[in-house]
Amino acid sequence: MSKSVSEMVDIIFLYYPRVRKAFRNLVSIKDVPISMTQLTCLNALDKNETITMSELADELNMSNQQLTKVVDGLVEFGMAERFIAPSNRRKIYVRMSEHGRNTVASLKREVDRKLTFVLHKKPQEEVDKLYDAIETLATFFGHDKGEDK
Repeated sequence: MSKSVSEMVDIIFLYYPRVRKAFRNLVSIKDVPISMTQLTCLNALDKNETITMSELADELNMSNQQLTKVVDGLVEFGMAERFIAPSNRRKIYVRMSEHGRNTVASLKREVDRKLTFVLHKKPQEEVDKLYDAIETLATFFGHDKGEDK
């Protein structure tokens, strides 16, 4: 490895706040009052028809207590629904509501619009490099090219 892990850590700490801010600006839509954590949760729900709260907490690397607060907000906004498994009343499931699906679709369209605006000013080779970098990160962190979403 030509670069040390410490050098990667330095880059992450230097640029993560800027990347997070840029992403937050991309995904913000007027009148959609959800946090980045709630957006991450919606994204996970978008990939699962139904999922138990415990499975979702595990997928998001959160405690059940933290997730309960996040899902409470999504339920309050009408973006998610909780229900109890008929066969085991101790299992609580969560799924995205139609409003949640519409919100995610709107957010994706808004990101597409904003990113298109930003990238149209860049040379195609830079856009291609950015795409390759994002694809590399996604693959490294577990995205399977065969996934639908």
